[in-house]
Amino acid sequence: MNIGKRYTTNYGVTKPLMKKVFRWKMNAFSQKKRKRVADDDFKLKVNFIDKDDLNINEDFIIWLGHATFYIQLDGIKILCDPVFGDIPLVHRLSSFPINPSDLKPDIILISHGHYDHLDMKSLAKLDIYDKKTKIIMPSNLSSYIKKSANITELAWYEEKNVFGLDIISLPASHWHRRGLFDFNKALWCSFIIKSKSKALFFAGDTAFDSHFEEIKQKGYGVDIALMPIGAYKPIEIMKQSHLNPQEALDAAKILGAKIMIPYHFGTFKLADEPIGEPHTWIKKLAKNSDIKINILDVGEIYKNHLVFNE
Repeated sequence: MNIGKRYTTNYGVTKPLMKKVFRWKMNAFSQKKRKRVADDDFKLKVNFIDKDDLNINEDFIIWLGHATFYIQLDGIKILCDPVFGDIPLVHRLSSFPINPSDLKPDIILISHGHYDHLDMKSLAKLDIYDKKTKIIMPSNLSSYIKKSANITELAWYEEKNVFGLDIISLPASHWHRRGLFDFNKALWCSFIIKSKSKALFFAGDTAFDSHFEEIKQKGYGVDIALMPIGAYKPIEIMKQSHLNPQEALDAAKILGAKIMIPYHFGTFKLADEPIGEPHTWIKKLAKNSDIKINILDVGEIYKNHLVFNE
């Protein structure tokens, strides 16, 4: 709910983390360069794709790095959390696999207002004000975007049918901030994208919390869970905001997903764990998981195993 113009929920950060984050950053500056470990030199594999590669009739999912996905369901193209380049103070470590102008989304989903998920420069490259692309985002987030854009805001558990797809806004255990004075003045969310034959869950950013069980109990079936797995150290700060690979897998199991696709790793250095650690960890988990874990390369067009019984 929105109390005193700030969103207060049962999940997520309710007080600003500025003091903890400042102390963390200052400690990092004062310490000597930490000893390197083997997977510090990890680099994501990037498959560069041409616009003609996207002329596919069947459903597909493409991971474009970090939290950005390009998805086709029932012929409708969805772009999640578009970020194509560097973000403030953080350099992008992997190339973007396609010319952004070749992306032709019918729907853009934005999960929350953090700079690595809502990037104004990336949105500008999509010509959203001219094309009137349908943008769906959580409550009050549209205040950061020009009014001429075609935006629908959703509170948790609200849904919108767009081009035959049901887009449902669901809880996430996270928080909002883009400036010094706007803490939690916009909502954050996860999404379910539901077509005639399947349901995809896009977690946005989230910590591990009881909202996963709540989503399951409310009857939202999930076939494929897109789950973030990076930016989890130092634990005393990041545990309130992000999932580690084991927590992401546990959450996907709670949701009842058949397939899990990990993201939010390897593209930006946002936290203290070695850049390759989430990838190494999720690969180990995939060997013995009851859920099929598909670890995509950046730009890989994933179109197999996307047919499910209704």
